[in-house]
Amino acid sequence: MRRIYSVNTFLLVIIAVLLMTLVFKNTANYVGAQGDGNARQVFGVVGERQGNRQPFYLVDTEEQTIMIYEYFQGGGFGLVSARNYKYDKKLQEYGRTYGLSLEDVKEQLSRAQKK
Repeated sequence: MRRIYSVNTFLLVIIAVLLMTLVFKNTANYVGAQGDGNARQVFGVVGERQGNRQPFYLVDTEEQTIMIYEYFQGGGFGLVSARNYKYDKKLQEYGRTYGLSLEDVKEQLSRAQKK
């Protein structure tokens, strides 16, 4: 009887390890800043490989900056683009709109409130 419990426990541990591996394997590649603890506002995300390129996104939330780097197969690594998003956050609407614009939504809401 005792042997059955130990086999079941062993199998349960194996199943738990496999499930944890599956869950962590399918999560985004996320890197937090390391060091003396003063860089907690910086984090990086590895993007999906596109051909022979591997993008790496570095975000500094204190400076409100996004930097995009790319690793090229064969050893190349460099900065592709950088942007400060401080003022982007103040935009109410930008770019293509799929569906109603912000002004259309405001107009429909005011009409609905009048009824």
